Amino acid sequence: MPTTREVLDATIALEKQSMALYARFAKIFAREPALQDFWFGMARDEARHVGALDLVTTVLDQEEMLDKPSPISLEDATIVRLRALLEKSQSDATPGIRLDRALEIALEVEETELEDLVSDLLKALQAPDEYERCLRLLVHDLGELSYMIERHSANPALLSRCDALVNRHAETLRHTSIR
Repeated sequence: MPTTREVLDATIALEKQSMALYARFAKIFAREPALQDFWFGMARDEARHVGALDLVTTVLDQEEMLDKPSPISLEDATIVRLRALLEKSQSDATPGIRLDRALEIALEVEETELEDLVSDLLKALQAPDEYERCLRLLVHDLGELSYMIERHSANPALLSRCDALVNRHAETLRHTSIR
């Protein structure tokens, strides 16, 4: 079983890769300010996750809890798959990429269990305020992604997938806020 430190380190590294991907899209689409702002907002959300996880890491380090078994399991295969997806996405994120393809890549990244992993870590490590904040930002950003897909993609299946993801996370947030 991995330690909490190992799980946090792996998750932070993946979040940084997602942040770099979205920052790359912000640069690629810099000629259109609305698109650049959208992609930069997506990168900023990933940066917030990194910050929240860094804060949790610092607190747990002070409490000497980092080297204890992680409260959540993390399969090596999951990390390998997520890294591979993010590396492929980075290699696809080149100047000239069509916006609809960039939006599809973003949805593929957001559909992975990475966001769930961040949420589960924050919840399991007793950071309820960060957990709820993370969910709120995720629902907001997914709503923005849905809007961008609706506006810039002719693929109704892509929009449907994104809307289902928004609804799933919004429902989780609703249940979290009720408690």
